[in-house]
Amino acid sequence: MCQVGIDMASVVWDYVVIGAGSAGCALTEQLVRAGKSVLLLEAGGRDRSPYIKVPAGQLRAIACHDWGYLAEADLTRNGIVESWARGRVLGGSSSVNGTIYTRGVPSDYDGWGLPGWSWEEVLPIFQEFEGSDQPGPLRGQSGSLSIRTVRHPHAVTRAFVRAAQSLNLPFNADYNGRSQEGVGFAQLSQRRGFRCSAADAFLRAVSRHRNLSVLLNALVTRIEFANRRAVAVHFEEDGKSGRAAARGVVLCAGAINSPQVLMLSGIGDAQELRRKQIELVLDRPAVGRNLQDQSLISPLYRTTVPTYNLTEGLWQKMGYAAKFLLYGEGPLSNLFEAAAFLRSSASLRLPDLQVIFSAIGYRKNGDGRYVIEDVPSVMVHVMLSYPESRGRISLRSSNPSDPPSIECPLLEASADAKKLIAGFRMVRRIMEAAPMAPLILAEALPGKDAESDATLEDYVRRHAGIAFHPIGTCRMGLGPDAVVGPDLRVQGIENLWIADASVIPKHPSANTNAVCIMVGRKLGRELAAKSREA
Repeated sequence: MCQVGIDMASVVWDYVVIGAGSAGCALTEQLVRAGKSVLLLEAGGRDRSPYIKVPAGQLRAIACHDWGYLAEADLTRNGIVESWARGRVLGGSSSVNGTIYTRGVPSDYDGWGLPGWSWEEVLPIFQEFEGSDQPGPLRGQSGSLSIRTVRHPHAVTRAFVRAAQSLNLPFNADYNGRSQEGVGFAQLSQRRGFRCSAADAFLRAVSRHRNLSVLLNALVTRIEFANRRAVAVHFEEDGKSGRAAARGVVLCAGAINSPQVLMLSGIGDAQELRRKQIELVLDRPAVGRNLQDQSLISPLYRTTVPTYNLTEGLWQKMGYAAKFLLYGEGPLSNLFEAAAFLRSSASLRLPDLQVIFSAIGYRKNGDGRYVIEDVPSVMVHVMLSYPESRGRISLRSSNPSDPPSIECPLLEASADAKKLIAGFRMVRRIMEAAPMAPLILAEALPGKDAESDATLEDYVRRHAGIAFHPIGTCRMGLGPDAVVGPDLRVQGIENLWIADASVIPKHPSANTNAVCIMVGRKLGRELAAKSREA
């Protein structure tokens, strides 16, 4: 896939794309198919590891292919210093994520109020790249991103779904279809149980095109400008400095790294950049602001029957291997088997909580690492769809190798904690309903003594974490306080666009992978069409 020996001094690329993540891979495919010469710069390495290919290896994949970011202490959660896992590898975070596929609901996109971004306008883009096993006119079945629905879940997962239905939550076979509300089985970006990353779905299809070059282990240090026009990208590869000239630059480095690259390049808050001794190109205080992530709690339950926790010896392991080989399912491919979308209040028109059921139990130990329980257990992850709390990304120094500062007061807005509490109470009702109740031995976390709002808020503030879905730090909008306009061009700068989670102005009711692919594909199509018109 990667061309080597490129004479950078003699080439002017049509586009240099920074970051081979979900959006970057989708965008690059569109540009290459349109005949544009593209240099794709990725700070990480190849994605060949079996820990990437087999979804059960997620934690190992993160350990080997992560930026290693730690956020600042969060005083809204008792001062926790949290790891912010972000993929540093071909495919970006789509190579290390949980593979859950969600698009959100029409009002998410209509609510942005931006021309070109209504649900009616973005739905066809989702449909184009989806290769879903879900039927119906709202889904795409022939796209290159393989999306499968769990068909052979664990018995405890089926019990969870039936228990939710017993409480009048409707069964929803496709929460990416006409309605999101209800309970159903998880949809995953996988092909026969193996991960289908953005690199798998989009980049490999054009990897042999002569007009594409991919440079791995290339850390971008800054974008070069001439009269507020992006003209080149500077990077470091294996300790050597490089410069790639371009007619256009597209920043696809994600909600943390895209604002960092902009600030290192002189676009950001003027006072802060001067303090870091960075030459100012454009005063844009909004860069790095508006950071959002979905908060998450994960109640843990001990069960009376075996789950995916490895408690039953060799025959259990052999059974899981057979399930993977026969169906592409089981704990090697999907720890997340069911999903529900709930309303934290009956007065709401649409769900504002996402619940994911896992037929395995694990918890964080004292040093923040995940440890699988040694007894049969299950977990129910309760995630807030629309967070109100906001944070920011800023520079620690002018050194591109220094990690940026991540400030994310996850529960600063009291409403966020209250909604998580409401979501937990609903989950507790499901776990106490038939046919789930007979399978539950005990509520291990937070425990049956946690009943009052005060004790549950204490639990939430001690145990809530990020969902690893950061967005918003280069917000798209119409006014001067937005970083990019609806065309995704950086306002006040020529020939520079951003396409990744950083441009999303407000969180959709979704994990971010599908949305980022849509954003990247949309901009890729528009740039390709603009070039043809010219």
